[in-house]
Amino acid sequence: MTPTQHYFPYFFHLDTFNKEIKTFGLSSSLKINNKTHIPDTLSISKNDSQEAVLTIPFGATLMIDGDKLLYWTTDYDTLDITQAQLIQLENSTSLLNKTIDLTSLSLGHNKMEADLHLNNFVTYVRKENLKYEQDYYEKFVIVIIKNHDINIIPFDWFNNTGGDYGYVWPATARLDDINCKIYGQGMRMSDFTIDLGKACL
Repeated sequence: MTPTQHYFPYFFHLDTFNKEIKTFGLSSSLKINNKTHIPDTLSISKNDSQEAVLTIPFGATLMIDGDKLLYWTTDYDTLDITQAQLIQLENSTSLLNKTIDLTSLSLGHNKMEADLHLNNFVTYVRKENLKYEQDYYEKFVIVIIKNHDINIIPFDWFNNTGGDYGYVWPATARLDDINCKIYGQGMRMSDFTIDLGKACL
C-alpha cells in the first residue's frame, strides 16, 4: 500500500503530519487566512528554528515516502511535483521539481524520464479531451507513475456520475498494487474504492 496522502488543508491534520516529520527533526505550523479563517499555507521548519525551510501552498497534496516529502498540485492536463529530501532539508535549493504535461502523452502506458525516482505514485488530474455523455461534468484521469512508466487511466466511474467544477472532486489516493485497487477520498463525496483490474498492469 502506498503512503497516506494529505490534501491541504481539507484532508489534513497538523498533529498527524507533525508525527510523520518529527523523526527528521522537523515540525510544521499553519498560517490562517484572516478572511476565510482556514489555513492557506503550511510552513515546515527545523525544531531548533522558527524560520521556515519549506512552505506548502494551499491546495497541494502531500505524502511522506521514506525520507522524502512529495507535494504536488494539478491543473488541466498538468501535474507539478516537488520532492524534498527530509534529512537534508535546508531551503528551496535542495528541492527537485518536475512538471508533467499530459497533453503530450496518450491514455495507457507511456515512458518518461525518472527524474524523481517515483515508485507507485498515484493521483488524479483533470483532463479536457475525454468524451462522455454529459460534457459539463468534471473529467479526471488517474495517473500512476512507476519509475519510467506513467499510466494514464480515465476515471470512468467519477466522470460518468458527474462532479460540478470546484464543488465535487477526488482528492487523495492510496494504491494497493497487489490487488490493483485504489482507496480514495474526495471533496463532498464519500470515501471510495476503485478496482483497476488489468488497467494497473
